[in-house]
Amino acid sequence: MSLAQDLAPKPDDDEAGEIIASLHAVADRTPYPVDALGDLLGSAASAIAETVSAPLPIAAHAVLAVAAFAAQHKGNVLMDGRTIPLSLFLLTVAESGDRKSACDNVASAPLSQWQREKVREHVQALQDYQNARDVYDTERKAALSDKKKPKAEMTAALREEAPPELPPEPIVICQEPTLEGLQRSFKLGFPSQALFSDEGAQFFGGHAMNPDNMQKTIAGLSKYWDGSPIVRTRAAQGESATLYDRRLSIHLQVQPIVAQAVLGNPLLMGQGLLARFLIVEAATLAGTRFYKQTNPLEHPAVVRFHARVADLVAFVPDTHEGGGLNLPTMRLSLEAHNVWVDFYNATERALLPGATLERVKPSASKAGENALRIAGIFAVLESTGEVTGGQMERACILIAHYLQMTLRSEQLNDATLLQRNLMDVLAWLKGRSGKRATIAEMQKEIVPTKHRISVAHIRSLMALLVTGMAAKVVGVNNRGEPSAWEVVA
Repeated sequence: MSLAQDLAPKPDDDEAGEIIASLHAVADRTPYPVDALGDLLGSAASAIAETVSAPLPIAAHAVLAVAAFAAQHKGNVLMDGRTIPLSLFLLTVAESGDRKSACDNVASAPLSQWQREKVREHVQALQDYQNARDVYDTERKAALSDKKKPKAEMTAALREEAPPELPPEPIVICQEPTLEGLQRSFKLGFPSQALFSDEGAQFFGGHAMNPDNMQKTIAGLSKYWDGSPIVRTRAAQGESATLYDRRLSIHLQVQPIVAQAVLGNPLLMGQGLLARFLIVEAATLAGTRFYKQTNPLEHPAVVRFHARVADLVAFVPDTHEGGGLNLPTMRLSLEAHNVWVDFYNATERALLPGATLERVKPSASKAGENALRIAGIFAVLESTGEVTGGQMERACILIAHYLQMTLRSEQLNDATLLQRNLMDVLAWLKGRSGKRATIAEMQKEIVPTKHRISVAHIRSLMALLVTGMAAKVVGVNNRGEPSAWEVVA
């Protein structure tokens, strides 16, 4: 067996190969803590997973995404004078055929029904608007043609008669938007919207994320997550706008091969967009999903969840003159505050050099805020009025799970990079005369072309190749350290 085969991850093995695992202990893929979602959300997620025969993380994210959208127009969480939105950005990684769409369709059924009703109402609202506009235009034209009225009196009369407002567009759940499309939708539609797609590859590989637009899209979506004003500047008259108090929740579902490209994208990582996402990876259930006659929409837990979501989305939020949300604030109980502070401090300590979460600093730095958001969503869905200690504990359990899975993904990425570097060095050695090289030669010829490989890293790689019996030491320096290696035939 070749070294590449020795180091490659086994199909049913969560480790990245025996040698690599000895250096990087990969975090276990632990079960999704569905109980932390609480009775309402957790029971619905479990019921959907059971009746659809889908992995639990897929169903849990479908439920949590719907809950975030239903809650985000109901308030903010207040923390130390800061208002924290209730929006969530979620990413689900699962193989094709693992019933991502089925879970999403069941969880979001009340949203789909609400949107259908809004589309139907919009047809009549447009007709009413056009009739009112015709009357307004006629009266305005008559007023302007009255030469007998003084100009000041005419201006005052026109000011009192405001033109009718165009009814908002009814679409609130987008699937393949550009940043400009989202901005337009927020301007002409509802101030609370969602980007839900079971084909996340179409978003990450589409117009919004092409090389010309990626930087702009990343910055724009990060602002949506933050709840910052949306600024749209255009040359055309009437196209520029600054939109305040809008809310957006995102749930994208992608296959592992797409996730690998997305999660490894340096721009997405460096700009902090991925750190805002809560990510789960679901192990497939294919081969075990034998037929059973069930209707997930009739399961009592799903019916109860749907009824609560329907009540929330039917609520007409208070808006200000600019069309943005006037959001009330929810406070943390004393117990919830103490739980959050303990979680925040524990997460911060784990960011010290060499500590557990150092490798996932961007995501860990957002952990405290994401915990506040989830706890706030619980408070809205469960009608507690304030964030309770129990809700905050459950939110922290969920965020701890997400951090562990993010750490696991990064460790596996490290292992994959290590494998690539090992193969690069081994191939380079095999191409040299005598299939050998000194550390000085490697410093000169490898480091300039393999910018990710430091001199210290070369020594570590060679130690692994020696351990794997793919190379042997053929020289040492005056300190007794290996300084030259040769490929083993």
